[in-house]
Amino acid sequence: MTKKNSIITEKDILILKQLLLDGRKSSSSISKEIDLGREIVNYRIKRLIKENLIVKFVPKINEKAINYQEYIILLKLNLEDELSKDQFIKQTIGNKYLVWTTKSDSGWDLIVRLYAQSIEEFKEKMQEILDLFSDVLANYYTIISSDEIKEEEKQNITRNLFDEIDQAPEKDFKKIKDSPQILLDTKDKEILKLLESDGRIQYKEIAEELDISSDTVKYRIDKMISQGAIENFMPIINFNKLGLMHYVGIIEFTYLNVKEEIEINEKIKENPFVIKAIKSLSKSEYFLTLLFEKEYQVEAFKEEIQEIFKNKIKTFECFSIE
Repeated sequence: MTKKNSIITEKDILILKQLLLDGRKSSSSISKEIDLGREIVNYRIKRLIKENLIVKFVPKINEKAINYQEYIILLKLNLEDELSKDQFIKQTIGNKYLVWTTKSDSGWDLIVRLYAQSIEEFKEKMQEILDLFSDVLANYYTIISSDEIKEEEKQNITRNLFDEIDQAPEKDFKKIKDSPQILLDTKDKEILKLLESDGRIQYKEIAEELDISSDTVKYRIDKMISQGAIENFMPIINFNKLGLMHYVGIIEFTYLNVKEEIEINEKIKENPFVIKAIKSLSKSEYFLTLLFEKEYQVEAFKEEIQEIFKNKIKTFECFSIE
């Protein structure tokens, strides 16, 4: 196997493999799978987080099944210089909704993602973000997810880490397409909100926060998985630490008819650099997660997009993730 970065050892790769199969898998369980001491496993997971190879752990929510909406929010900060900006970002990096910091010519500095079941819940969560950044927020932009066009993030991590390691069968998370609505009660939603903040938060911590028993927490999480409300738990990986270049693209098209939209969806799915793509609910806009191995591929991608879609593009932004 080719090592992508010196901070990743063969033991780290084995641990990451287990976490990709189930982001909530305990250090004890991982220890038994790879024959490494529990304390060592625990230390190495913390180290990968500290080194920012693992950004955070999140649940992948079956939005349609529980009637949730995904929102992507880009934030522009008004700080005097890059040093001040970097210091501020480091202080707020633990925010439960924050996913990425960016390097953008257009000025977007942070990307946050949140889920909400109603406009009221979205406004409440959005207000938390606005309050946190109130002193330095210059602008923000919201993308409301409609359809997931492509999702190959996990496959790309797998290809770049495990090219010489046999894949173990995945934990049997229940993925439901066009599923009936799953009703979550208030306690389920409170648990889900804590899991959004930290997908590996311990049962005991959730129990203490919500004043219920650890057994109840475990039962409820297991129930949400078995019903399909939670599809899986995943570590968000910093691809830059694997020697890759991680970008985000936002493409807004002029009015599209049904035929044109189908064609664009297919072109996005076919593009090898797109590892995740969602379409906006409010307009003909796509949010793309991109991965490149070489610098020249970035410009080649931009040129290809411009050439393929020509006069249909209204705006096109492409910027790197740090």
